[in-house]
Amino acid sequence: MIDYPLLKIIHIVLALASGIGFALRGFSRLVLQRPLVHRFWKVAPHVVDTLLLASGATLWILVGWPLMSWLGVKLLLVVAYILAGIASFRSERQSRATGLYVLALLIFLSVAALALHKPL
Repeated sequence: MIDYPLLKIIHIVLALASGIGFALRGFSRLVLQRPLVHRFWKVAPHVVDTLLLASGATLWILVGWPLMSWLGVKLLLVVAYILAGIASFRSERQSRATGLYVLALLIFLSVAALALHKPL
């Protein structure tokens, strides 16, 4: 049996790592104008986000939350965060990339706030 409290802590740590990693990569690229090119920065986000998704799906299955609740809103926000982040890193125009980066960070904070203050 999977230990729910431990899995929840792992999920939270992975979410923090994902958000902080995205913030650092975006700051380096958009503010410092020096993209992080080391192999670690290319691989680590995919590993962290895959583990984050797996831990979230496992928590969802363990608890049995209905998708049509705060969880459904959270999942839609996660998709919006991913799309805004991808668009930010792919954008050639600095102003558009910066706007999308800030939008992605705000969506990430919204996901975190929803997770912390979810209705029961």
